[in-house]
Amino acid sequence: MRAIGFVAAIISASLIAPTSAVADTYGSADRTRDHVVSSDVLGEERQIYVRTPPNYNPDHSYPVVYVLDGEWNFEFVASYLDYMFDNEVYPDLIVTGVKNVNRNRDYVPRSDAHFSDTGQADKFLAFVEQDWIRDVEKNYPTSGERILIGHSFGGVFTLHTLFQNPKLFDAYIALGASAWIGDRVLFEEASAFFERNTTDASFVYMAVGEGDGGPTVPSSQALAELFKTHAPTSLEWVFDVTPKADHFKNFATGMHDAFMALFPAWSFDAELMARGREQGAAGIDAWFLEKEAALGYRFKPSWFDLGVASLRLSGTGDGDAAMALMAHLKRHYPHNAHVASFAGSVFEKNARYGQAAAEYERAIAIARDNDLHPNVIHIDGLERGLKRNRDKAEAQ
Repeated sequence: MRAIGFVAAIISASLIAPTSAVADTYGSADRTRDHVVSSDVLGEERQIYVRTPPNYNPDHSYPVVYVLDGEWNFEFVASYLDYMFDNEVYPDLIVTGVKNVNRNRDYVPRSDAHFSDTGQADKFLAFVEQDWIRDVEKNYPTSGERILIGHSFGGVFTLHTLFQNPKLFDAYIALGASAWIGDRVLFEEASAFFERNTTDASFVYMAVGEGDGGPTVPSSQALAELFKTHAPTSLEWVFDVTPKADHFKNFATGMHDAFMALFPAWSFDAELMARGREQGAAGIDAWFLEKEAALGYRFKPSWFDLGVASLRLSGTGDGDAAMALMAHLKRHYPHNAHVASFAGSVFEKNARYGQAAAEYERAIAIARDNDLHPNVIHIDGLERGLKRNRDKAEAQ
């Protein structure tokens, strides 16, 4: 059987859709809590929301996504991430949002005559550090990695935070940032920030919609030029102009693109297949060491793409590389029934029938423990694989 035919046959034997679907994200209200924080810095109470991921375990620790404009954006971001978590696309994250009281006051660093109450972003930044982050990290098991996401004036505040306190967050996502506000105060802050040439922030994503009106697109492009010319090499940054998006649509498309860039996995399968064919198992091991060191908490390989890549390597005679890839995939997904099924198929293709039977048996156990629906995985196909490989192992 040709390699592609073998891959298709194995996938169709056990999978209907490439999703893990362990949790029911419709029940997200059970994972969402409201907190009221009394802030001495702001002299008022602030309401924040916190949602834990579908497979939340209080004995584990999690990075946290901090969402500005919580009454609008928290549910949107949290629901998007619920879907991704449930399909094990991104690492599990805690998501928190803060409800606005006066966003002009809180988000804009300098007073602007065209917008009332602007100019007190430093006070709000103190609230973020002393109250919001402290409350979340006191009540939830956090890992220390923090991601800030803001839109429009919230995007202005996100960049202001980067320029003033880059250590506070590990990643900054600024969408539709009004870089022209306050006589272009962000340009002054950016220039001073780059002159210091020190940053502990590792990632910045900026995007505007091509249809964003007024000066937002040109001012954002000019700010991106400052990054291009002066940003230190230690800072990974991306600027996009989102096609067919206005100021508001850009939040949806830009958010997705930002998380795709923050947790990069596209083309990993092609990279690994090339390494496996050129350097064998040692090349696979080296690739994982490199990526894990470079990306840290941001490394989340796609179980489906890499499972298929491992099957394809098996089908082209690179069995040692295929099994090395599968060993790393099992390490990253120890409780994923699909990964165990892929592992069974890879071992079977490489005539390791006893190991194949063990993996099919493990896949069945995971599927039953999690009560996975046939729309997710076919236990009867796994059972056939288990019997087939037990018979082959006995005949060896």
